[in-house]
Amino acid sequence: MTGIITDKKNAFTKYLSKSLRLSALTIATSLTVGQISCAPIVSNVGYVFDEETLNQVTVGSSSKEMVRSIMGSPSTIASVDGASYYYISSRIETNSYKKPEVTDRKIVAIYFDDNDIVSDIGGYGLEDGNIVAFVERVTTTRGKELSLLAQLFGNLGRFNSDNPNALPSN
Repeated sequence: MTGIITDKKNAFTKYLSKSLRLSALTIATSLTVGQISCAPIVSNVGYVFDEETLNQVTVGSSSKEMVRSIMGSPSTIASVDGASYYYISSRIETNSYKKPEVTDRKIVAIYFDDNDIVSDIGGYGLEDGNIVAFVERVTTTRGKELSLLAQLFGNLGRFNSDNPNALPSN
């Protein structure tokens, strides 16, 4: 009789041990997945800066062509006279449910004189930027303002005309 009780205790202990291990594994997996999903996704966008490459560009002696051959194509060029090259790099972090956030930005501006020789090199960061508020005004155009029904039924009767600007006949 004691052998049967001992066997039942051993079976129960094995079952309990197995279920505890399974529960511990489930909890550990859940915590690991939770930690991974909360980790930010980091994206580096734009020009990849190398201080050694930037040090090869010298004020007063490097030309535009030399800057392009050393640094590569700029991210953008000044739109007015093309006398400035801008190399832009941004670091963007995205958390699982939040919108992406720019955490770092580095801009190197290379200015040229009238002879296309480097006159100055400027460095800017995220703290130097300005937030630009866009104006959402709408400029109305002159002419007839058509109602919704006029827009929907305005083309009735114009289907067979050779002239696309013809008015519907009465």
